[in-house]
Amino acid sequence: MAKAAGVALCLAGVLTIALYTGPSMSPVNHHRAFAAHQHPHAAAAGGGGGKGTWIKGTFFMLLSNTTWSLWIVLQASLLKEYPNKLLSTLVQCGLSTAQSFLLAVAVERDPAAWKLQLDVGLLAVAYSVSSSNN
Repeated sequence: MAKAAGVALCLAGVLTIALYTGPSMSPVNHHRAFAAHQHPHAAAAGGGGGKGTWIKGTFFMLLSNTTWSLWIVLQASLLKEYPNKLLSTLVQCGLSTAQSFLLAVAVERDPAAWKLQLDVGLLAVAYSVSSSNN
């Protein structure tokens, strides 16, 4: 009962924060990466996200967290019947990779964006791979 009440309270807080239309706040970090000219879609949509964007984002975040929670519950019953944890993890990672690839192809259709370039992004990926192997 306490867990269900805690989840309901958290969901109520998330929905209240997401759907409340109070005054807009300026970001504390004024780094150029957060500027509007860096995000052409945000600038074209009116300079920051409207209420519709916040509602969609909240809905998708709640849907994502709910499906992940259901997957964890399903995984517990799956491991009772088939106790191979490594194969279960391999299948989960493989399906997640395929799903992420299909979503990325659907969202970014410009072939030039898929070219690897020697920049900070590639260096960050190489560093994360090398640090995870240690």
